Amino acid sequence: MIFTGQEPQDEHLAMLQLWMQGLVDREDQEQPGPIKWRITKRGATEAAQLLR
Repeated sequence: MIFTGQEPQDEHLAMLQLWMQGLVDREDQEQPGPIKWRITKRGATEAAQLLR
């Protein structure tokens, strides 16, 4: 999932919350430009439990 900075602010805050909880991670090595998010194994596991 790539964020370009054009998204609403609340979407960025939601992704930062997931990142702080360890549910997503950054693939872009925190370089300037678009943020590339990926779901961690823990995030996938928690999502699967919520969808049951």
